[in-house]
Amino acid sequence: MDPEAPREPGHSVSERLAAAIGSYAAEGGPSYQHVPSELVVQDFFDGIELNARALLRFIDTGKMPTAHELRPVTELAMARLANGAGLQEVIGSYQQVSADLWRRFVSESEPVDRDDVLDLMPKVTEYIFNVVTLIATEAAHRSADPRSEARDRDRAALDALLATGVAAGPFDVGRPCFVVAVFQLSGAPGAGSSVSALKSRVEAIVDVHLRLDLNGWVAVHWSSRSRQDAVADFRATLDRAHDETAVRCWAGIASSSTAAGVPDAYRTARGLAATAHALDRSEFLADLGNLTVEYLSAASGPDLPAVAELVAGVSAADPIFEQTLRIFLEENCNQLATARRMHVHRNSVTYRLGKVHALTGLNPLIFAQAASLHAALIARDLS
Repeated sequence: MDPEAPREPGHSVSERLAAAIGSYAAEGGPSYQHVPSELVVQDFFDGIELNARALLRFIDTGKMPTAHELRPVTELAMARLANGAGLQEVIGSYQQVSADLWRRFVSESEPVDRDDVLDLMPKVTEYIFNVVTLIATEAAHRSADPRSEARDRDRAALDALLATGVAAGPFDVGRPCFVVAVFQLSGAPGAGSSVSALKSRVEAIVDVHLRLDLNGWVAVHWSSRSRQDAVADFRATLDRAHDETAVRCWAGIASSSTAAGVPDAYRTARGLAATAHALDRSEFLADLGNLTVEYLSAASGPDLPAVAELVAGVSAADPIFEQTLRIFLEENCNQLATARRMHVHRNSVTYRLGKVHALTGLNPLIFAQAASLHAALIARDLS
């Protein structure tokens, strides 16, 4: 290429930098140890684009952006800290992403441009150092804020309650009922804004504290009302929040009438959420009342393959036998309803269920054996 020839628009620094950002975004972006990726991805890439524009202005003018101009960048970092990420993790993530983007930018530059691009390195380094300094300074300033200290104390109290059942801080109240909801996000890309909206709605519920993790978050609600009323009200509020945001996720829910029982409720809610996610259930909320067999099947762990083996021969013989069995169980063991749904004669359903009996030794027309077949199908789905 003639170095004196005019460059095409696609070769401009800003467009090439935008292309590097786009390719990085397509791979999902950064991850944090304690913050769900769905809460990070959307606003993170907004921050990258703002950073890129600020960096280009600095390269063009030599004038470092002010703290006020970079306020959206530092606010994103503060949001990560408030959600439970550590300062070193936040700064490390920023530096790692900056390095990744710079490597892409250099590698995707034309050979004739490489020397000019590498000459920009001192300014890029200076800019990154400036942003990291602003983040660290703002974090130090906010760490002295009483609200930050109170948030850290509440987070520690929540961790202690979930792990040991010891109530302290906001949970040290008279005769409370505790309701635990564990949210499992679907991991669908591009859902960041909706997930943030759902989190905000749950966080706004009176007497609720949240703790985030990679799969979603844990919400603990405490109430002086009866256990039944507290659970019913909390469920209704969560359902409304979910309907308003339409986030694809699941929430396992369990309760305890004492603080000492919270760790067990947390374990149950976590298992329910994971089971509903694994089975891709259509219902948002899952409790032991509507997911008993599925939850127990999932909890069997190493025994799942053995349970699933009970129905292995059914699908191997003819997939229609397994399909008929599944619909029969979904229709509460009603042969006529099964026949209508499958658009076949009832005698066909009877024949197919007879084949299931012959292949498994378990009769779907006997309740206890139908329950065993149901559990085996769930184990097959979870295996």
